[in-house]
Amino acid sequence: MGVTVLKAKGNLSSLLHRAETGEAVYIRRRRNEPRFCMVPEQDAPGRTLMADPLWKGKVAYDDASIWESEFHEEP
Repeated sequence: MGVTVLKAKGNLSSLLHRAETGEAVYIRRRRNEPRFCMVPEQDAPGRTLMADPLWKGKVAYDDASIWESEFHEEP
């Protein structure tokens, strides 16, 4: 399905619903200009509290340095 920006503004909810169901929705500024495809994005993976394996062994810190940097009292 293809629409212009003007029609898309008035029917955005229905266009989003169509895109969610898998229909290709194309939006153009004017007739002969490039079109843009609206595609639903997959849900991002949930956050984890596990350490990133790429950083393992590359970052070292101790609690004292954290306390000193975060809670240092200014004179």
